[in-house]
Amino acid sequence: MLRNLLMVILFFSTTLFSQTSSWQTLNSVPVVSRYNDIYFVTPTLGWIANGSGQIYRTLDGGVSWVKQFEKSAAHFRSIGFVDSLNGWAGNVGPGEFDATDTSTIYQTTDGGTTWAAVRSYIGPKPRGLCGMHVVNDSVVCAVGRVRGPAFFARTTNRGKTWTSKDMSQYAAGLIDVYFFHPDTGVAVGLTNVDHNSSSGVVLFTVDGGQTWEKRFTTTRVGEWCWKISFPSKKVGYASIQRNSRIANQFLKTTDGGKTWQEKPFPINQYFIQGIGFINDSLGWIGGNSTASSGYQTMDGGETWQPAGFGTSLNRFRFLNDTLGYASGQRAYKYVAKTTGVAERAQTIPKSFSLEQNFPNPFWSAATSPAFGGGNLSTTIQFSLPKASNVRITVFDVNGRQLDDILNQTRAAGTHTVIWDAADKEGRPLSAGVYFYKLTAADFTATRKLILLR
Repeated sequence: MLRNLLMVILFFSTTLFSQTSSWQTLNSVPVVSRYNDIYFVTPTLGWIANGSGQIYRTLDGGVSWVKQFEKSAAHFRSIGFVDSLNGWAGNVGPGEFDATDTSTIYQTTDGGTTWAAVRSYIGPKPRGLCGMHVVNDSVVCAVGRVRGPAFFARTTNRGKTWTSKDMSQYAAGLIDVYFFHPDTGVAVGLTNVDHNSSSGVVLFTVDGGQTWEKRFTTTRVGEWCWKISFPSKKVGYASIQRNSRIANQFLKTTDGGKTWQEKPFPINQYFIQGIGFINDSLGWIGGNSTASSGYQTMDGGETWQPAGFGTSLNRFRFLNDTLGYASGQRAYKYVAKTTGVAERAQTIPKSFSLEQNFPNPFWSAATSPAFGGGNLSTTIQFSLPKASNVRITVFDVNGRQLDDILNQTRAAGTHTVIWDAADKEGRPLSAGVYFYKLTAADFTATRKLILLR
């Protein structure tokens, strides 16, 4: 009876609601060869950085932009903020393109009005940085660089100190980094500074970057991994760039980065760099420096169609499941609107909240034939009136922490995360009663969920 009721609820939740979505070009930012990175801390407050050493800020969601900083000798490849005041920009360093500036990281403490170079590191100074990931309100990780040498840099105290590690024993160069939480993360890059002889490489750490394990190396040469996108805890993607004009590929994982598959990208002579997924199925690829726009998939990369927007796409950033931004020759904005019997409000919530997971109870499909193959997951929704570091953990009835679903900064708005009924090592949990707890700013809430097998 309960199972039949759940199936009815699932049916109505998918048939009474639909989403329309679109990307719009934000024409107010000047056209350049490419904006390498873009970062928003709220739906309206964001920054964008380019290879001419320029950083622009918007206060109105990209309607208008103001140049805040210019260092012509620098080539900014990455940018990230922990809040409205504190942020960092990564410079690719001398020997790359026209960059001559030896300062690797620039830091601001006043929202980008002024920037100062980071002068000291615990460990060797990185030659340059390409990718940056803001893990939470204290931890930021970065890697470099596109033609080597390979370095990993990290701060755990909001930029007061930076620790740097020479990564040459693992890779020839690193281009992007993503951390699930402060201890566990992925970095991607190349195996040879001679790009014609290079393969793409994926590294994995479980100790905050002190040690790394090589998880995957691509089977072809003349290519290197470029950008990472993890729309959920288990499913992730990495783009593969190659300059030779043959069919390209991208990488996909369905087990949180433990294993990876090479997947074909069916467009010949396409120069892939940027990749971004808003959920496990819906995503975009871009990068061509010609007039070609990006491509979209709605089935997790099995098929691709022209997306109709964006040239030289390099970075996608999603604030929630209805709002995102991308950088390329210009800035681009993604907006999805839920329509149907009941429309979801697009306004900023007035207070913090944690909703009951749905469905609840939920089953493992392995023992519930009515749901087909695979694992049935549950969705947790929460709301933030302001940008906050959000941590969602799962406990058993004895108070033992089993999983860290989320530990990252999220913008103001309504968000969802998916839990797959597994612990932090990916092992399926047994049937029973569990609790999930949300901590954000000074707000804490706990709810109960039930797993059936």
